[in-house]
Amino acid sequence: MSSSFWTAVLASSVVLIVLIILIVIVYYFISKKGMSSRKTHFEDLHNSLAKGQAVIFSNGIYGLVQSVEKDTVDIQVKSGAIMTVSRYAISEIVKK
Repeated sequence: MSSSFWTAVLASSVVLIVLIILIVIVYYFISKKGMSSRKTHFEDLHNSLAKGQAVIFSNGIYGLVQSVEKDTVDIQVKSGAIMTVSRYAISEIVKK
């Protein structure tokens, strides 16, 4: 095998490594932007919880906010039962 073959292999390996590093950097910045916008959305949602709002949990349960505490929320479901849940389990406030 000639030295030009190994030089070509080395050059293509370096190019591949640089390309992989660039892809990882681009993915990192795209993910970071998405995570920060999602974090802002949920901070606004959890800070705007108030009595009487209809909410949806991430598992699909609908309920009506009865009271808001520091870390918990009392939710009334359709059957009339009141559940105490973490305020961070709420994924959406239903707009009427």
